[in-house]
Amino acid sequence: MPVTLRLAFRNLFEHRSKSLIIGILLAVGTFILVLGNSFIDASKQSIREAFTENYTGDVFVSGVSAEGEVSLFGVTSVGGLAATPTIPDYDKILSGIQANPLVDKATGMATGYGIVTKNGEGLSMEGEGKESDSFDPASRFLFMFGIDPQSYWKVFDTITITSGKAIGPGESGLIINETHLAKIAKWQKKPLAVGDSLVIQGISSAGMKLREMKILGTYKQKGEGAAPEQMAFVDIDTLRVMAGMTIGTNEAITLSPQQTSMLQAKDTDSLFGDDLFEAAPAKGGFNEAALSAQLADTKARELANTADTGAWQFIVVKTKNRNLSAQLVKSLNADYQAKDIAVKAGDWQKAAGPYGQSVDVIRIVFTIAIVILSIVAIIIIMNTFVISVIERTGEIGTMRAIGAEKGFIRKLFAAEAVVLSLVFSTVGAALALATVAILNAARIPTGNPFLAILLGGKYLSPFATPQNVLFSILGMVLVGWLAHLYPVSVALRIEPVEAMRND
Repeated sequence: MPVTLRLAFRNLFEHRSKSLIIGILLAVGTFILVLGNSFIDASKQSIREAFTENYTGDVFVSGVSAEGEVSLFGVTSVGGLAATPTIPDYDKILSGIQANPLVDKATGMATGYGIVTKNGEGLSMEGEGKESDSFDPASRFLFMFGIDPQSYWKVFDTITITSGKAIGPGESGLIINETHLAKIAKWQKKPLAVGDSLVIQGISSAGMKLREMKILGTYKQKGEGAAPEQMAFVDIDTLRVMAGMTIGTNEAITLSPQQTSMLQAKDTDSLFGDDLFEAAPAKGGFNEAALSAQLADTKARELANTADTGAWQFIVVKTKNRNLSAQLVKSLNADYQAKDIAVKAGDWQKAAGPYGQSVDVIRIVFTIAIVILSIVAIIIIMNTFVISVIERTGEIGTMRAIGAEKGFIRKLFAAEAVVLSLVFSTVGAALALATVAILNAARIPTGNPFLAILLGGKYLSPFATPQNVLFSILGMVLVGWLAHLYPVSVALRIEPVEAMRND
């Protein structure tokens, strides 16, 4: 063992109290780093698996909106009322994706929101507190997935049908989480089962529409996890009508030149001239037959309730190799941009929208906290080192007097700082790993679906990667090394004779 290390160990044992104080600070810092990163890694993995396995696949393709980013939950816009765009030339886009050698499976879908009603009363919450103080109004909410039954169940095999059956091609209705259906039945104060119907009020930028949907089946999630119980699957045409993706909504409105003439007026005062009102005709009157004919024409209403069978909001893709998802996203976007198609591909975080961004926000906040913690630790450890070094000025002066150079003394104190940091940061990391193991064994419930996604499942399940453990230890060793620089430089400014006299 080099002389410097032997002296470093000897000095640390001789000054045990100061070494212990500094060591505890380093151990606590390492403990926080390892444990915090364990939760962040668990959160990121949990959210990624929840979305890729249940909702979005590895790659998510959507239309483009000028009002904000498009995610599985709609457009992130001011007010949140922007219409979710549909994919232009859907069949062509889907065929191109399926032909890509990196793609394993792909399917189209659309999403929408709905509220279960009682006797068609819509969004009213009046009287619910009187009926059942324990009823959660969120239990009426449905996050509806409009799917293509022929391909969707091949891409996402994450649910088990507990009664009834899954939606099949050409069938109309919904399948709903069995736990969620039980809550709705409790609220409606009547039993609900397969074959019964629910009146659901769809909510979209196009307005609100009531639809009666037959319950085709109930399901439960195969995994522990993270899909909310409000998630329901409906046939795509019903979802299209409830979300406003209808022929009438998408039909272009043609105005005659006379109707658009006012829009071309340069002088707004001319719009309010003497000829604004025409004189009543001398002959003729109310034509009841003509009015009845107009009211009997239900074409516009029928078009507004006829699903646009070519309208799809998203394409979700499972890749053959998840690690190549970024490559697929890049190639798809390059192709769409070159062909000037208003379609954009993204990874699961784009699809997850606010949920995916929450991981980055948490990581940024934790990183800032780490920086602050490191600065505070350096200051505290530095002050402790200053006291320790000042107490050893006589020792430093003696070494200088018998020929020890400044470089040797710097190396000696650096060795002490590194050894102390390495030993106690390793202890802190070991304690953090033990805590991670205890938390996993204890299976502490997270409490609600959002925390289940955010914290890695229904139970606290952090995990520490070797990279994070190594990073944390090396980080605290660096903190210890930086903290010793200032006090040693102060001590070396003292002349040897004066240092020995102060001792």
